Amino acid sequence: MASLLRHGIRKRPPVQWQHLLFVKGEMFISCGVELRNDGTYAATLFPLWSPVDQVTEIFTDPSDAAQWHQQMGRRLQAAGWLLNNAGVVTTAA
Repeated sequence: MASLLRHGIRKRPPVQWQHLLFVKGEMFISCGVELRNDGTYAATLFPLWSPVDQVTEIFTDPSDAAQWHQQMGRRLQAAGWLLNNAGVVTTAA
């Protein structure tokens, strides 16, 4: 096994992002902020029923990304979306 690790199988670092999942009727919207490998933060609003309508903004300052995330969450709730799930995701497939 050590041979495999030395010759091509690299252990991936955990992925971290803050994630909110909203629901309204039969529709779900994912709202998240992800720390990217280049040190920037990708803030994404992803309507699960329509992936082509995904919106992503890139931030260099984590507080700006967090502020965007909070504002988007408030806007969704004000528009009648219910928070279904929230948390920090530490690994991804």
